This record gives sequence, C-alpha cells and structure tokens, in this order.
Amino acid sequence: MKTNQMQAETAMAPDITSGTTLVMGLGNILLGDEGFGVHVARRLQQTRLPDNVRVEEGGVGGFELLGHLEGVTRLIVVDVMILPLPPGELKLLEPGPEVSEPGKVMLSFHQVGVLDLIQMWGLIGQEPEIKFVVTRPQSMDWGTQLSPPLEQAVDKAVTIVTELCTNFNVRSQGLCTH
Repeated sequence: MKTNQMQAETAMAPDITSGTTLVMGLGNILLGDEGFGVHVARRLQQTRLPDNVRVEEGGVGGFELLGHLEGVTRLIVVDVMILPLPPGELKLLEPGPEVSEPGKVMLSFHQVGVLDLIQMWGLIGQEPEIKFVVTRPQSMDWGTQLSPPLEQAVDKAVTIVTELCTNFNVRSQGLCTH
C-alpha cells in the first residue's frame, strides 16, 4: 500500500525538467533600486541554471512581455514592491491578495502591467506556476546604482531563484526572511 501511495504522489508531482521556466527581472535601471530585478537577471545570466530555464530582462515592458511567455510553464518574477519589509529583505510570493491587493499603491506602471499580464495569460487558457521574488526599495533616485541594502540582496536573490529553478515547488520556508 505504501508503495502505491508513493507512486501516486510521484505521478502527481510536477516534472521540473519538462516545460520552460522563465525568470523575468523587471524594473527601470535608471531609477536606482527600481532596477533591482534587472540587476538580478543580469547576474543570473552569468550563473549555471538548468537547461529548461530562460532568464530575461523585462525592464518596464508590461503588456509587451506577453510574447515572452509562449511555451512557459513556470514564471519567476524578480522586482521591487512596496511591502512592509526593510529594504533589501527578500520575500517569496505567489499571486494572490498580497500581490494584487485592491487599493495597494504600486511603485510603477510595470507592476500593474505584470499583474494584468498574468490575468490575461489565464484568460487565454494558460495556467503557469508563478512566483515573485521581491524586496522593498530604499531609494528611487536617478542613477544606475542600487542602494547598499539592495546591492547586498542581489546575491541572495540569485541564490533563491537558482533554488527555485532547481526545485520549483520549494515554498518560502528557508528561502526568504519574513
């Protein structure tokens, strides 16, 4: 009986080696910490990841990013959000009230576009697994440099995304501080 139960659980577990995982780093690199996701994407492009993982800089593309999603079964979005976190502390989120809370003040239009993009993706019959790796910005002044807390968070975000790409079903336990 135990063997049958294990076989059933194995059959139900997603095969992370099939399908494509897209890591999308978002943000405006000309506004300091707003470019956090792009900085992480650039670092990830220099990292060894499984063959089924694509890393792209989404910038502030919003709806223009829909074309990048064809064939994607798992999406990891790296970005900044206004959350009750210290700048540089990372949080792993899944789409839901915490990410799309009505009345929430969004930092920039590309975040609204990403949430709308995910809804559109569902409307056309795509139901990918989605995770957000986010932090709160400290500074959004003109410039291409990240603030010290976010600069330190880049390496941590690379580690978290690498873990997610290796085992996509990992939840936030042990990956991000709360």
